[in-house]
Amino acid sequence: MAFLNPLFLLGLLAAGIPLIIHLWNRRRVVTVDFSSLMFLMAAHRENARRFQLRQLLILLLRMAIVALIALALARPFLTLGLPVASVRAKTDIVIVLDNSYSMAHQDVDGIRFEKAQTLAIDIMDTLRHGDSAALILMSDIPNPVFRQLTPDLGSVTAAIHAATVSYRATNAQPSLELAHEILAESSQLNKELYLISDFTRNGWENVGARLPRPYNRSGARVSLIPVAEGEAHNTNIEEVRPSNQLIGVNLPLQLNVTTANHSVAPLAQRMLTLFIGAEKEKTVSFSAAANESLNTTLTYNFSTPGTHIGYFTLTEDRLNVDNQRYFALDVIGEVRVLCVGEQTEYLALALNPHNAPVLSRVNGAAVSKVTSPNTIDTNGIMILPTQCTPTEFESFPLEDYDVIILADVPQITRQIGAQLQEFIRHGKSVITFVSRHSNAESYNSLSDGWLPAQLGSTLTWTPPQQVRAYQEGHPIFDIFPNEGFSAQYAPQFYSGVMLRPTSESEVIAHFDDDTPFLIERNQGTSTVLLYNCGLLRRQPNTPSANAGLPRTTAATNDLLINPYFLPMLQQSVLYTATANRNLLTWSGHIGDTYTARYPRSAGGKASIRLKTTVDTTPEAAGAVADDSIVVPIAEDGTLQFRGTERPGIYQIEVRTPDRLQRDFFAVNVDAAESDLAQIPLQQVAARVGAQTTANEETGGTTVADEAYNVKRHGREIWGELLLLAVCCMLLESFLSNRGSHSLQGKGDNPDNDGALTVGEV
Repeated sequence: MAFLNPLFLLGLLAAGIPLIIHLWNRRRVVTVDFSSLMFLMAAHRENARRFQLRQLLILLLRMAIVALIALALARPFLTLGLPVASVRAKTDIVIVLDNSYSMAHQDVDGIRFEKAQTLAIDIMDTLRHGDSAALILMSDIPNPVFRQLTPDLGSVTAAIHAATVSYRATNAQPSLELAHEILAESSQLNKELYLISDFTRNGWENVGARLPRPYNRSGARVSLIPVAEGEAHNTNIEEVRPSNQLIGVNLPLQLNVTTANHSVAPLAQRMLTLFIGAEKEKTVSFSAAANESLNTTLTYNFSTPGTHIGYFTLTEDRLNVDNQRYFALDVIGEVRVLCVGEQTEYLALALNPHNAPVLSRVNGAAVSKVTSPNTIDTNGIMILPTQCTPTEFESFPLEDYDVIILADVPQITRQIGAQLQEFIRHGKSVITFVSRHSNAESYNSLSDGWLPAQLGSTLTWTPPQQVRAYQEGHPIFDIFPNEGFSAQYAPQFYSGVMLRPTSESEVIAHFDDDTPFLIERNQGTSTVLLYNCGLLRRQPNTPSANAGLPRTTAATNDLLINPYFLPMLQQSVLYTATANRNLLTWSGHIGDTYTARYPRSAGGKASIRLKTTVDTTPEAAGAVADDSIVVPIAEDGTLQFRGTERPGIYQIEVRTPDRLQRDFFAVNVDAAESDLAQIPLQQVAARVGAQTTANEETGGTTVADEAYNVKRHGREIWGELLLLAVCCMLLESFLSNRGSHSLQGKGDNPDNDGALTVGEV
């Protein structure tokens, strides 16, 4: 026996009230002395015993009435297999149906999700009139089709029929918590929770060893129903990484693709295909050992600037949704650079080797070192350099330039400072190289404070310093090896300047002694880079700030003839030309929130639509999701889009005052869901407190009524208890009234004489 409202059992304490009244009244017995009736004493004693027994019975009946009412309010039910309990009780159930994308896997006996739907419908068919149900679709977030239990079983069955596989991964805990919350509101005798899933290990990583209370406060019986049979084999594309964050026209780009074989058997002759737009560009074949991840590199040259979209595909298998990986890359076009300094021919050559053939012929030895195999081969005219002296720069027109490079400018005059300040105010960027030949006072006296650091005294290093540490993942250095500048080719620095970075700046790279080598400062859409090194091999013939030094000195560094110079300079120009301008594409997973900034369209609206998709899941074949969604842009220019529920390329259209701006971003499925390895059901049962750990009672993919209803037998007996309480009340009333009449008759009998004791019970 169990109770649905056990708190009412406290009412059993009230059954002692009649006993307390009885004991209290016994203390108030009144003894009345009669005349001596010695011959009637024996008869009196016999009548008194009968009277006491009747009063005791009345007392017990009164206590039983109170106890029966308390038990009835507690709603007891029997589940002991007794004939009186062999009635099927009302049942409330919640079905948690896994619709993560691993459920689209096609086993030998069918698609997992279709088998799960059949099982869920069979469970619904076991319910009867008076039962209620709810449905939750489980992925990495719960999707409650019914947030409350509903007696409309037909609607729940129809929702199961209409359910489809999502593109999300699995996280079981939120859905189970919600299911228990729904069942906690039920007052029925039977409460059941059915979890139908393939039980891939990925979905249970965040579930504790056993879910703590009040997690299972609903008291429901939990049943686990697996739909995956045997060992699954699957391959997927896990990641696509460009070798360089800054991609330019006609610069070879390496796309690194990671593929994985999630099976215990090796796979041969798998095809990896690259599509740019809708055109197939390259195809490579590979073989993978059991449970092996492979890295494949494909090289591609973009001939035009702008955003390029594409994707990779793998040979089809039993789960195709993870065989595609989308990407969107912004290719930088023409960048106009103004090189300011007394000797800038080497800068023009480094930025565009095809633009200075004379210098290449004159300084052939130096150029041959610069164009070593470690440098970038520039095949186009993406970077267009122009040269001018510091004196010419004071009145030079800057409207057509994107980046200014100050190469060992000895002194910043007021006119130069004003030019730079206006240039930065328009959102353009500056790269500055300073050395011991730079006049620190003139640099530090700039009123607008655009420099990332204050210049201090000259530093001389013996032995020379090397650049050892720099910010990991920074676009300027991401083309170099992870360990930094290798010792074999590292440039040597013999002197530098003491730099004190401002609070708004960030140190990107350090020398061996932690002296800043590169400092960055962002101001709006403008970026200023400060390099702590000179670009002149020897001191110029013009007077310098350090007048005591001889006119010809040893080189301050060997950066100009080092293989790292050309790629570092080009990366710096490309980075400053694009930094903080919303040109880098965003790539995320299903369900991630896309965030971008459009300050010129603050308070406006953006139109977002799914432009490209390759949908191979059976339930979504032929579906088109290209309807535009209008998303408001916040007053601070921030755009947030949370509708990333399908993989593919999304196009954003934002209308600015002067043009229509289009951006693209890629959304892919979470690769972790591709590993179909299952967690043992015994572990799941231990974590969720399940009573059923397999579907042997359901007969595979079908459910028998008897297998489920046998657990739903039970009967509430509160009605019977109330009926018994009424019977006790009638009997108590009859005995009480009869006793009163009998006592009254004896008191009026004139033959009674002697001493009698009369009391109330």
